[in-house]
Amino acid sequence: MRIIDFLENSPAFSKGDAQFIDINNDFSLSYREMFNIAQHVAMQLKEKGVKQQDIVATYAPNSIATYCCIFAISEIGAIWLPLNLQNTIEANLKLLKKSNARLLFVDLDILDANHQLVVQYNNENCLSFTGKKIAGIDIQNFKNEFIEQAEERLIRGNDPDLISLFPTGGTTGDSKLAEWSYLTWQSMVSIQNKLMPIPDIASSYLVSAPITHAAGVASFALILQGSNIIVMEGMTPDVILSIIEKHKITHLFLPPTAIYMLLAHKGVNNYDYTSLRYFWYAAAPMSVEKLKEAIDVFGPVMVQTYGQAESPMVCTFLSAEDHVDAVEMDDFYKIRSCGKIAPQIEVVILDDDDKILPLGKEGEIAVKGDLLMRCYFNDSEATNEIRVNGWQKTGDVGIFDNEGYLTIVDRKRDMIISGGFNVYPGEIEQLIWGHSSIKDCCVIGIPDEKWGEQVTAVVELKDPKVKLDTQEIIALCKLKLGSVKSPKEILIWDELPRSPVGKVLKKEVRKYFWEKVGRKI
Repeated sequence: MRIIDFLENSPAFSKGDAQFIDINNDFSLSYREMFNIAQHVAMQLKEKGVKQQDIVATYAPNSIATYCCIFAISEIGAIWLPLNLQNTIEANLKLLKKSNARLLFVDLDILDANHQLVVQYNNENCLSFTGKKIAGIDIQNFKNEFIEQAEERLIRGNDPDLISLFPTGGTTGDSKLAEWSYLTWQSMVSIQNKLMPIPDIASSYLVSAPITHAAGVASFALILQGSNIIVMEGMTPDVILSIIEKHKITHLFLPPTAIYMLLAHKGVNNYDYTSLRYFWYAAAPMSVEKLKEAIDVFGPVMVQTYGQAESPMVCTFLSAEDHVDAVEMDDFYKIRSCGKIAPQIEVVILDDDDKILPLGKEGEIAVKGDLLMRCYFNDSEATNEIRVNGWQKTGDVGIFDNEGYLTIVDRKRDMIISGGFNVYPGEIEQLIWGHSSIKDCCVIGIPDEKWGEQVTAVVELKDPKVKLDTQEIIALCKLKLGSVKSPKEILIWDELPRSPVGKVLKKEVRKYFWEKVGRKI
Protein backbone atom coordinates (compact mmCIF):
# COMPACT_ATOMS: atom_id res chain seq x y z
CA MET A 1 0.00 0.00 0.00
CA ARG A 2 1.15 3.53 -0.80
CA ILE A 3 -0.28 6.96 -0.11
CA ILE A 4 -1.04 7.36 -3.82
CA ASP A 5 -3.31 4.29 -3.56
CA PHE A 6 -5.81 6.42 -1.59
CA LEU A 7 -6.02 8.62 -4.69
CA GLU A 8 -6.11 5.86 -7.30
CA ASN A 9 -8.61 3.70 -5.36
CA SER A 10 -10.98 6.58 -4.66
CA PRO A 11 -14.39 6.53 -6.40
CA ALA A 12 -13.62 10.08 -7.58
CA PHE A 13 -10.69 8.78 -9.63
CA SER A 14 -12.98 7.11 -12.16
CA LYS A 15 -16.12 9.21 -11.72
CA GLY A 16 -14.37 12.56 -11.86
CA ASP A 17 -16.96 14.15 -9.57
CA ALA A 18 -14.55 15.59 -6.98
CA GLN A 19 -11.59 17.93 -7.19
CA PHE A 20 -8.56 19.31 -5.45
CA ILE A 21 -9.15 23.07 -5.23
CA ASP A 22 -6.27 25.45 -4.47
CA ILE A 23 -7.61 28.66 -2.92
CA ASN A 24 -4.36 30.67 -2.87
CA ASN A 25 -3.29 29.74 -6.40
CA ASP A 26 -6.82 29.80 -7.82
CA PHE A 27 -7.07 26.57 -9.81
CA SER A 28 -8.26 22.99 -9.45
CA LEU A 29 -7.39 19.46 -10.53
CA SER A 30 -9.48 16.35 -10.86
CA TYR A 31 -8.29 13.21 -9.11
CA ARG A 32 -7.06 11.76 -12.39
CA GLU A 33 -5.21 14.98 -13.29
CA MET A 34 -3.55 14.92 -9.88
CA PHE A 35 -2.51 11.31 -10.52
CA ASN A 36 -1.11 12.15 -13.95
CA ILE A 37 1.04 14.97 -12.65
CA ALA A 38 2.26 12.86 -9.74
CA GLN A 39 3.34 10.21 -12.25
CA HIS A 40 5.42 12.69 -14.19
CA VAL A 41 6.99 14.17 -11.04
CA ALA A 42 7.82 10.61 -9.98
CA MET A 43 9.72 10.27 -13.27
CA GLN A 44 11.75 13.34 -12.29
CA LEU A 45 12.58 11.68 -8.97
CA LYS A 46 13.66 8.55 -10.78
CA GLU A 47 15.93 10.58 -13.05
CA LYS A 48 17.43 12.17 -9.91
CA GLY A 49 18.39 8.70 -8.75
CA VAL A 50 15.75 8.35 -6.05
CA LYS A 51 15.04 4.69 -5.30
CA GLN A 52 12.46 2.78 -3.31
CA GLN A 53 12.77 3.49 0.44
CA ASP A 54 14.96 6.56 -0.09
CA ILE A 55 13.77 9.44 2.09
CA VAL A 56 12.40 12.54 0.33
CA ALA A 57 11.41 15.63 2.34
CA THR A 58 8.89 18.38 1.53
CA TYR A 59 9.35 21.96 2.71
CA ALA A 60 6.36 23.89 1.52
CA PRO A 61 3.07 25.57 2.45
CA ASN A 62 -0.32 24.02 1.77
CA SER A 63 -0.98 23.78 -1.96
CA ILE A 64 -2.07 21.38 -4.67
CA ALA A 65 1.57 21.28 -5.78
CA THR A 66 2.58 19.97 -2.36
CA TYR A 67 0.05 17.15 -2.70
CA CYS A 68 1.50 16.35 -6.14
CA CYS A 69 4.96 16.01 -4.58
CA ILE A 70 3.67 13.75 -1.80
CA PHE A 71 1.91 11.45 -4.27
CA ALA A 72 5.04 11.36 -6.48
CA ILE A 73 7.18 10.35 -3.50
CA SER A 74 4.69 7.61 -2.74
CA GLU A 75 4.48 6.40 -6.36
CA ILE A 76 8.19 5.68 -6.56
CA GLY A 77 8.09 3.87 -3.21
CA ALA A 78 10.17 6.49 -1.41
CA ILE A 79 9.56 7.64 2.19
CA TRP A 80 7.88 11.01 2.80
CA LEU A 81 9.34 13.35 5.44
CA PRO A 82 7.31 16.58 5.99
CA LEU A 83 9.31 19.55 7.33
CA ASN A 84 7.51 22.19 9.32
CA LEU A 85 7.74 25.74 7.99
CA GLN A 86 7.70 27.12 11.53
CA ASN A 87 10.73 25.13 12.62
CA THR A 88 14.02 26.96 12.81
CA ILE A 89 16.48 26.32 9.97
CA GLU A 90 18.68 24.52 12.49
CA ALA A 91 15.82 22.25 13.57
CA ASN A 92 14.97 21.25 9.99
CA LEU A 93 18.64 20.70 9.15
CA LYS A 94 18.83 18.32 12.11
CA LEU A 95 15.87 16.38 10.74
CA LEU A 96 17.39 16.22 7.25
CA LYS A 97 20.67 15.01 8.72
CA LYS A 98 19.01 12.55 11.09
CA SER A 99 16.96 11.04 8.27
CA ASN A 100 19.76 11.18 5.67
CA ALA A 101 17.14 12.48 3.23
CA ARG A 102 18.02 11.78 -0.40
CA LEU A 103 16.18 14.78 -1.83
CA LEU A 104 14.25 17.87 -0.73
CA PHE A 105 11.22 19.41 -2.44
CA VAL A 106 11.31 23.11 -1.56
CA ASP A 107 8.77 25.79 -2.46
CA LEU A 108 10.34 28.83 -4.15
CA ASP A 109 8.02 31.21 -2.30
CA ILE A 110 9.75 30.37 0.98
CA LEU A 111 13.23 29.79 -0.43
CA ASP A 112 14.48 33.37 -0.02
CA ALA A 113 13.74 33.43 3.68
CA ASN A 114 15.20 29.96 4.18
CA HIS A 115 18.00 29.94 1.62
CA GLN A 116 20.56 28.87 4.20
CA LEU A 117 18.70 25.61 4.70
CA VAL A 118 19.11 24.67 1.04
CA VAL A 119 22.74 25.80 0.94
CA GLN A 120 23.68 23.79 4.01
CA TYR A 121 21.67 20.78 2.92
CA ASN A 122 22.88 20.54 -0.68
CA ASN A 123 21.57 22.51 -3.63
CA GLU A 124 22.03 19.56 -5.97
CA ASN A 125 19.62 17.44 -3.93
CA CYS A 126 16.75 19.95 -4.16
CA LEU A 127 13.79 20.15 -6.49
CA SER A 128 12.17 23.57 -6.39
CA PHE A 129 8.53 24.26 -7.16
CA THR A 130 5.82 26.86 -6.78
CA GLY A 131 2.11 26.68 -6.21
CA LYS A 132 1.66 26.25 -9.98
CA LYS A 133 4.85 24.57 -11.25
CA ILE A 134 6.86 21.51 -10.21
CA ALA A 135 10.25 20.86 -11.80
CA GLY A 136 9.19 22.90 -14.82
CA ILE A 137 5.76 21.31 -15.15
CA ASP A 138 2.93 23.84 -15.48
CA ILE A 139 0.32 22.14 -13.30
CA GLN A 140 -2.64 24.07 -14.66
CA ASN A 141 -1.88 23.26 -18.26
CA PHE A 142 -0.49 19.79 -17.78
CA LYS A 143 -3.74 17.82 -17.72
CA ASN A 144 -3.28 14.51 -19.61
CA GLU A 145 -0.09 15.22 -21.55
CA PHE A 146 2.42 12.82 -20.08
CA ILE A 147 0.37 9.99 -18.65
CA GLU A 148 1.13 7.38 -21.32
CA GLN A 149 4.85 8.08 -21.23
CA ALA A 150 4.82 8.01 -17.43
CA GLU A 151 3.08 4.64 -17.33
CA GLU A 152 5.65 3.18 -19.71
CA ARG A 153 8.67 4.46 -17.79
CA LEU A 154 7.57 3.86 -14.21
CA ILE A 155 7.63 0.28 -13.09
CA ARG A 156 6.50 -0.31 -9.53
CA GLY A 157 8.47 -2.61 -7.31
CA ASN A 158 7.16 -4.32 -4.23
CA ASP A 159 4.90 -2.30 -1.97
CA PRO A 160 7.11 -0.57 0.63
CA ASP A 161 6.78 -1.29 4.34
CA LEU A 162 7.85 2.16 5.50
CA ILE A 163 5.65 4.93 4.11
CA SER A 164 6.60 8.10 5.98
CA LEU A 165 8.59 9.65 8.82
CA PHE A 166 6.73 12.09 11.05
CA PRO A 167 8.66 14.40 13.39
CA THR A 168 7.53 14.41 17.00
CA GLY A 169 7.39 17.36 19.34
CA GLY A 170 7.52 21.02 18.46
CA THR A 171 9.98 23.53 17.10
CA THR A 172 13.02 22.93 19.29
CA GLY A 173 14.94 20.71 16.90
CA ASP A 174 14.96 17.81 19.32
CA SER A 175 12.26 15.92 17.46
CA LYS A 176 12.42 12.19 16.92
CA LEU A 177 11.16 10.62 13.71
CA ALA A 178 8.20 8.26 14.04
CA GLU A 179 8.13 5.51 11.40
CA TRP A 180 4.67 5.10 9.89
CA SER A 181 4.36 1.75 8.14
CA TYR A 182 1.64 0.72 5.70
CA LEU A 183 -0.18 -0.78 8.73
CA THR A 184 -0.11 2.61 10.51
CA TRP A 185 -1.56 4.40 7.49
CA GLN A 186 -4.08 1.69 6.70
CA SER A 187 -5.30 1.54 10.31
CA MET A 188 -5.46 5.33 10.69
CA VAL A 189 -7.53 5.80 7.54
CA SER A 190 -9.79 2.86 8.36
CA ILE A 191 -10.51 4.11 11.90
CA GLN A 192 -11.09 7.67 10.76
CA ASN A 193 -13.59 6.62 8.12
CA LYS A 194 -15.43 4.36 10.58
CA LEU A 195 -15.73 7.18 13.12
CA MET A 196 -16.68 9.80 10.53
CA PRO A 197 -18.44 7.95 7.71
CA ILE A 198 -19.48 9.46 4.37
CA PRO A 199 -22.10 12.13 5.08
CA ASP A 200 -25.54 12.47 3.53
CA ILE A 201 -24.30 15.15 1.09
CA ALA A 202 -21.25 15.47 -1.18
CA SER A 203 -18.27 15.79 1.14
CA SER A 204 -15.68 18.55 1.06
CA TYR A 205 -12.67 18.80 3.36
CA LEU A 206 -10.94 22.11 4.07
CA VAL A 207 -7.18 21.80 4.65
CA SER A 208 -6.21 25.08 6.33
CA ALA A 209 -3.97 23.93 9.17
CA PRO A 210 -0.48 22.91 7.94
CA ILE A 211 -0.31 19.74 5.88
CA THR A 212 2.62 18.74 8.12
CA HIS A 213 0.08 18.45 10.92
CA ALA A 214 -2.72 15.96 11.55
CA ALA A 215 -5.04 18.24 9.56
CA GLY A 216 -3.15 17.46 6.39
CA VAL A 217 -2.75 13.76 7.13
CA ALA A 218 -6.48 13.48 7.84
CA SER A 219 -7.18 14.52 4.26
CA PHE A 220 -6.02 11.18 2.86
CA ALA A 221 -8.93 9.33 4.47
CA LEU A 222 -11.25 11.84 2.80
CA ILE A 223 -9.44 11.35 -0.51
CA LEU A 224 -10.18 7.64 -0.26
CA GLN A 225 -13.86 8.54 0.27
CA GLY A 226 -13.85 10.71 -2.86
CA SER A 227 -14.22 14.11 -1.20
CA ASN A 228 -13.45 17.53 -2.60
CA ILE A 229 -10.17 18.65 -1.04
CA ILE A 230 -10.06 22.42 -0.55
CA VAL A 231 -6.49 23.58 0.11
CA MET A 232 -5.53 26.96 1.55
CA GLU A 233 -2.47 28.48 3.16
CA GLY A 234 -2.91 30.12 6.56
CA MET A 235 -5.80 30.30 8.99
CA THR A 236 -7.39 33.70 8.34
CA PRO A 237 -10.81 33.64 10.07
CA ASP A 238 -12.91 35.50 7.48
CA VAL A 239 -11.41 33.45 4.62
CA ILE A 240 -12.10 30.15 6.41
CA LEU A 241 -15.67 31.16 7.24
CA SER A 242 -16.42 32.27 3.68
CA ILE A 243 -14.92 29.05 2.24
CA ILE A 244 -17.13 26.93 4.51
CA GLU A 245 -20.15 28.64 3.01
CA LYS A 246 -18.98 28.88 -0.61
CA HIS A 247 -17.61 25.34 -0.97
CA LYS A 248 -20.15 23.69 1.36
CA ILE A 249 -17.48 22.25 3.61
CA THR A 250 -18.55 19.07 5.42
CA HIS A 251 -15.26 18.24 7.20
CA LEU A 252 -12.97 20.71 8.94
CA PHE A 253 -10.01 20.16 11.26
CA LEU A 254 -8.69 23.04 13.39
CA PRO A 255 -6.77 23.30 16.66
CA PRO A 256 -8.62 24.97 19.55
CA THR A 257 -6.78 28.29 19.26
CA ALA A 258 -7.85 28.61 15.62
CA ILE A 259 -11.46 27.86 16.62
CA TYR A 260 -11.22 30.61 19.24
CA MET A 261 -10.16 33.02 16.46
CA LEU A 262 -13.20 32.04 14.39
CA LEU A 263 -15.54 32.55 17.33
CA ALA A 264 -14.01 35.96 18.07
CA HIS A 265 -14.49 37.14 14.46
CA LYS A 266 -17.13 39.86 14.40
CA GLY A 267 -18.89 38.36 11.41
CA VAL A 268 -18.93 34.75 12.59
CA ASN A 269 -22.75 34.65 12.71
CA ASN A 270 -23.16 35.98 9.17
CA TYR A 271 -22.24 32.76 7.32
CA ASP A 272 -24.09 29.56 6.43
CA TYR A 273 -22.66 26.49 8.20
CA THR A 274 -25.43 24.03 7.42
CA SER A 275 -23.12 21.89 5.27
CA LEU A 276 -20.84 21.06 8.22
CA ARG A 277 -21.03 17.48 9.47
CA TYR A 278 -17.69 17.05 11.32
CA PHE A 279 -15.86 19.99 12.88
CA TRP A 280 -12.85 18.18 14.24
CA TYR A 281 -10.51 19.53 16.89
CA ALA A 282 -7.46 18.02 18.58
CA ALA A 283 -3.82 18.84 19.45
CA ALA A 284 -4.72 20.66 22.68
CA PRO A 285 -7.52 20.82 25.27
CA MET A 286 -10.39 23.15 24.48
CA SER A 287 -12.17 25.46 26.86
CA VAL A 288 -15.55 24.04 27.87
CA GLU A 289 -17.15 27.47 27.55
CA LYS A 290 -15.73 27.87 24.04
CA LEU A 291 -16.99 24.41 23.11
CA LYS A 292 -20.51 25.41 24.14
CA GLU A 293 -20.19 28.57 22.06
CA ALA A 294 -18.87 26.61 19.07
CA ILE A 295 -21.87 24.27 19.17
CA ASP A 296 -24.19 27.28 19.30
CA VAL A 297 -22.50 28.87 16.27
CA PHE A 298 -21.58 25.90 14.04
CA GLY A 299 -24.23 23.41 15.13
CA PRO A 300 -24.04 19.89 16.66
CA VAL A 301 -20.97 18.95 14.64
CA MET A 302 -18.01 19.21 17.04
CA VAL A 303 -15.91 16.03 17.32
CA GLN A 304 -12.62 15.35 19.08
CA THR A 305 -9.87 12.76 18.76
CA TYR A 306 -6.71 12.02 20.69
CA GLY A 307 -3.38 10.83 19.34
CA GLN A 308 0.28 11.59 18.77
CA ALA A 309 2.89 11.22 16.05
CA GLU A 310 3.67 7.85 17.65
CA SER A 311 0.00 6.76 17.54
CA PRO A 312 -1.55 9.12 15.05
CA MET A 313 -4.76 11.02 15.68
CA VAL A 314 -7.52 8.51 16.36
CA CYS A 315 -6.87 6.61 19.61
CA THR A 316 -10.12 7.95 21.09
CA PHE A 317 -13.20 9.72 19.77
CA LEU A 318 -15.73 12.11 21.30
CA SER A 319 -18.67 12.20 18.92
CA ALA A 320 -20.94 15.10 18.03
CA GLU A 321 -23.73 13.37 19.95
CA ASP A 322 -21.49 13.10 23.01
CA HIS A 323 -20.79 16.83 22.82
CA VAL A 324 -24.47 17.74 22.61
CA ASP A 325 -25.45 15.33 25.41
CA ALA A 326 -22.71 16.68 27.66
CA VAL A 327 -23.79 20.28 27.07
CA GLU A 328 -27.48 19.54 27.59
CA MET A 329 -26.77 17.60 30.80
CA ASP A 330 -24.10 20.07 31.91
CA ASP A 331 -21.74 17.11 32.17
CA PHE A 332 -18.44 18.91 32.66
CA TYR A 333 -16.36 15.76 32.83
CA LYS A 334 -17.69 14.23 29.63
CA ILE A 335 -17.19 17.35 27.53
CA ARG A 336 -13.69 17.77 28.98
CA SER A 337 -12.85 14.22 27.95
CA CYS A 338 -11.42 13.12 24.61
CA GLY A 339 -14.04 10.39 24.26
CA LYS A 340 -14.06 6.61 24.22
CA ILE A 341 -11.53 4.19 22.77
CA ALA A 342 -11.63 4.07 18.97
CA PRO A 343 -12.15 0.78 17.09
CA GLN A 344 -9.10 -1.35 16.21
CA ILE A 345 -7.01 -0.04 19.12
CA GLU A 346 -6.59 -0.69 22.86
CA VAL A 347 -6.00 2.01 25.46
CA VAL A 348 -5.18 1.50 29.17
CA ILE A 349 -3.90 3.46 32.16
CA LEU A 350 -0.59 2.36 33.72
CA ASP A 351 0.81 3.08 37.16
CA ASP A 352 4.46 3.96 37.84
CA ASP A 353 5.30 0.23 37.88
CA ASP A 354 3.68 -0.25 34.43
CA LYS A 355 0.73 -2.16 35.89
CA ILE A 356 -2.73 -1.64 34.35
CA LEU A 357 -4.98 0.44 36.60
CA PRO A 358 -8.78 0.07 36.98
CA LEU A 359 -11.34 2.69 35.94
CA GLY A 360 -11.20 5.83 38.02
CA LYS A 361 -7.47 5.63 38.69
CA GLU A 362 -5.09 8.23 37.31
CA GLY A 363 -1.90 7.22 35.51
CA GLU A 364 -0.01 7.18 32.21
CA ILE A 365 -2.00 6.48 29.04
CA ALA A 366 -0.69 3.54 26.98
CA VAL A 367 -1.90 2.21 23.61
CA LYS A 368 -1.67 -0.94 21.51
CA GLY A 369 -2.66 -1.80 17.92
CA ASP A 370 -1.77 -1.52 14.22
CA LEU A 371 -2.16 2.27 14.46
CA LEU A 372 1.14 2.62 16.29
CA MET A 373 4.33 3.76 14.66
CA ARG A 374 6.73 0.98 13.84
CA CYS A 375 9.51 2.57 15.94
CA TYR A 376 11.58 5.74 16.19
CA PHE A 377 13.82 6.00 13.13
CA ASN A 378 17.36 4.84 13.97
CA ASP A 379 16.69 5.19 17.70
CA SER A 380 16.07 1.83 19.34
CA GLU A 381 16.92 3.21 22.78
CA ALA A 382 14.16 5.83 22.65
CA THR A 383 11.73 3.24 21.24
CA ASN A 384 12.45 0.81 24.06
CA GLU A 385 11.91 3.56 26.63
CA ILE A 386 8.24 3.88 25.70
CA ARG A 387 7.47 0.22 24.96
CA VAL A 388 6.54 -2.11 27.84
CA ASN A 389 4.72 -5.48 27.75
CA GLY A 390 3.36 -4.76 24.27
CA TRP A 391 2.05 -1.32 25.27
CA GLN A 392 3.32 2.02 24.01
CA LYS A 393 3.42 4.70 26.68
CA THR A 394 2.27 8.16 25.58
CA GLY A 395 3.73 10.39 28.27
CA ASP A 396 0.21 11.70 28.92
CA VAL A 397 -1.55 11.33 32.26
CA GLY A 398 -5.21 10.33 32.03
CA ILE A 399 -8.16 8.72 33.75
CA PHE A 400 -11.13 6.64 32.54
CA ASP A 401 -14.55 7.22 34.12
CA ASN A 402 -17.10 4.47 34.71
CA GLU A 403 -18.62 5.01 31.26
CA GLY A 404 -15.26 4.57 29.51
CA TYR A 405 -14.59 8.22 28.68
CA LEU A 406 -10.90 9.17 28.80
CA THR A 407 -9.88 12.52 30.27
CA ILE A 408 -6.33 13.70 29.73
CA VAL A 409 -5.09 15.31 32.90
CA ASP A 410 -1.84 16.59 31.45
CA ARG A 411 1.51 15.67 29.99
CA LYS A 412 3.48 13.59 32.48
CA ARG A 413 6.51 15.77 31.92
CA ASP A 414 4.42 18.91 32.53
CA MET A 415 3.45 17.81 36.02
CA ILE A 416 4.37 20.36 38.70
CA ILE A 417 5.64 19.11 42.05
CA SER A 418 4.78 21.89 44.48
CA GLY A 419 5.16 21.46 48.23
CA GLY A 420 5.41 17.70 47.77
CA PHE A 421 2.09 17.50 45.86
CA ASN A 422 1.63 16.55 42.20
CA VAL A 423 -0.16 19.35 40.34
CA TYR A 424 -1.37 18.93 36.75
CA PRO A 425 -1.68 22.24 34.89
CA GLY A 426 -4.55 21.13 32.64
CA GLU A 427 -7.39 21.57 35.13
CA ILE A 428 -6.06 24.96 36.24
CA GLU A 429 -5.82 26.14 32.63
CA GLN A 430 -9.33 24.92 31.98
CA LEU A 431 -10.64 27.14 34.79
CA ILE A 432 -8.62 30.22 33.76
CA TRP A 433 -9.71 29.88 30.12
CA GLY A 434 -13.25 30.59 31.26
CA HIS A 435 -12.39 34.18 32.21
CA SER A 436 -13.91 36.63 29.74
CA SER A 437 -10.73 38.73 29.40
CA ILE A 438 -8.26 35.89 28.81
CA LYS A 439 -7.40 34.75 25.30
CA ASP A 440 -5.06 31.92 26.29
CA CYS A 441 -3.01 30.73 29.24
CA CYS A 442 -0.15 28.47 30.20
CA VAL A 443 0.34 27.07 33.72
CA ILE A 444 3.88 26.01 34.62
CA GLY A 445 6.11 25.36 37.60
CA ILE A 446 8.80 27.97 38.35
CA PRO A 447 11.78 26.99 40.54
CA ASP A 448 11.11 28.16 44.09
CA GLU A 449 13.06 27.70 47.35
CA LYS A 450 9.93 27.24 49.45
CA TRP A 451 7.69 25.17 47.17
CA GLY A 452 10.27 23.44 44.97
CA GLU A 453 8.16 24.63 42.06
CA GLN A 454 5.76 27.54 42.29
CA VAL A 455 2.50 27.11 40.36
CA THR A 456 2.40 30.09 37.99
CA ALA A 457 -0.06 31.08 35.26
CA VAL A 458 1.17 33.05 32.25
CA VAL A 459 -1.77 34.57 30.36
CA GLU A 460 -2.42 36.41 27.11
CA LEU A 461 -5.31 38.89 27.09
CA LYS A 462 -7.95 39.34 24.39
CA ASP A 463 -7.55 43.11 24.75
CA PRO A 464 -4.19 44.29 26.16
CA LYS A 465 -5.82 47.54 27.28
CA VAL A 466 -8.12 45.73 29.74
CA LYS A 467 -6.89 45.71 33.33
CA LEU A 468 -6.94 42.16 34.70
CA ASP A 469 -7.62 41.53 38.39
CA THR A 470 -5.16 38.67 38.90
CA GLN A 471 -5.99 38.29 42.60
CA GLU A 472 -9.63 37.64 41.69
CA ILE A 473 -8.55 34.77 39.42
CA ILE A 474 -6.23 33.33 42.09
CA ALA A 475 -9.10 33.45 44.60
CA LEU A 476 -11.39 31.65 42.15
CA CYS A 477 -8.78 28.92 41.61
CA LYS A 478 -8.44 28.47 45.39
CA LEU A 479 -12.20 28.19 45.72
CA LYS A 480 -12.61 25.67 42.90
CA LEU A 481 -9.36 23.71 43.10
CA GLY A 482 -7.90 24.29 46.56
CA SER A 483 -4.82 26.25 47.61
CA VAL A 484 -2.28 23.62 46.49
CA LYS A 485 -3.43 23.78 42.87
CA SER A 486 -4.08 27.49 42.67
CA PRO A 487 -1.45 29.73 41.03
CA LYS A 488 0.73 31.71 43.40
CA GLU A 489 1.18 34.30 40.68
CA ILE A 490 -0.44 35.28 37.37
CA LEU A 491 1.78 36.97 34.80
CA ILE A 492 0.56 38.79 31.68
CA TRP A 493 2.47 38.41 28.41
CA ASP A 494 1.71 40.29 25.21
CA GLU A 495 1.86 37.03 23.26
CA LEU A 496 2.44 33.39 24.18
CA PRO A 497 4.79 31.35 21.94
CA ARG A 498 2.87 28.98 19.69
CA SER A 499 3.43 26.08 17.32
CA PRO A 500 2.39 26.33 13.64
CA VAL A 501 -1.10 25.12 14.52
CA GLY A 502 -1.54 27.53 17.42
CA LYS A 503 -0.71 25.25 20.35
CA VAL A 504 1.05 27.08 23.19
CA LEU A 505 4.69 25.97 23.44
CA LYS A 506 4.76 25.36 27.17
CA LYS A 507 8.38 24.23 27.04
CA GLU A 508 9.43 27.61 25.67
CA VAL A 509 7.53 29.44 28.41
CA ARG A 510 9.03 27.20 31.08
CA LYS A 511 12.53 27.59 29.63
CA TYR A 512 12.33 31.38 30.00
CA PHE A 513 11.95 31.11 33.77
CA TRP A 514 14.17 28.12 34.38
CA GLU A 515 17.14 29.47 32.44
CA LYS A 516 16.94 32.73 34.41
CA VAL A 517 17.92 30.80 37.54
CA GLY A 518 20.50 28.71 35.73
CA ARG A 519 18.47 25.49 35.56
CA LYS A 520 17.72 23.28 32.58
CA ILE A 521 14.35 21.75 31.78
